[in-house]
Amino acid sequence: MRHGWRCSTRPFSLRVPPGTSLALVGASGSGKSTLARLIAGLGEPSRGRITVGDTEDPHSPTCYLVTQEVHLFGGTLADNLSIARPTATDAELRQSLREVGADCALDLESGLGTVLGPGGTPLDDGAVQHLALARVLLADPSVVILDEATAESGPQTRALLRTALARVTRGRTSVIVAHRLEQARDADQVLVLGHGEVAERGTHGELLSRAGEYAALWHAYTRTPHPPDPVAP
Repeated sequence: MRHGWRCSTRPFSLRVPPGTSLALVGASGSGKSTLARLIAGLGEPSRGRITVGDTEDPHSPTCYLVTQEVHLFGGTLADNLSIARPTATDAELRQSLREVGADCALDLESGLGTVLGPGGTPLDDGAVQHLALARVLLADPSVVILDEATAESGPQTRALLRTALARVTRGRTSVIVAHRLEQARDADQVLVLGHGEVAERGTHGELLSRAGEYAALWHAYTRTPHPPDPVAP
């Protein structure tokens, strides 16, 4: 069973069950990335606690963070993938690319031996993000945190990256900083943040029915009419 994580502070307590997904939604500066990095273990909360799995379990779950910053390392395509699992075979490296829809990377002049980066074959940001998602499959973490991992994708790669995200999160506990609200729609839970505090929480459907902050964001995003506020009897 995949592990979930628990976040407990004075303002709120939240548990994400194993194998489920949580989307973090909010304006820039609302605290989404800060919370995502705390869950990933990059820092300690000033108060309260964040627990990933059972801290006394010798097989405690591993966290893997993918950010919107694209990371292409000097070296070959194989080097850029095997950094996630140095013992991976060439067949496993190829399979990870296929599973995230990056088969085209194998068509480069020298395949896995193609030199990337400065002095080598250039890749656009969307292709580099595909490599980052292939690394997740190779690392095989229990918990994956995606901090706007498709933010740099263009129209041509957006659909491919969405499919790749679905593959990467399958069977894992996942926390997704939602750059696009369809990522929140597809999540099991949605947490709406504002100024570092929780404004709303619930499923996509529940939050739409409340006609609150999330509903306003969704209707603005999808350009659909916002339902009128309920009239008190």
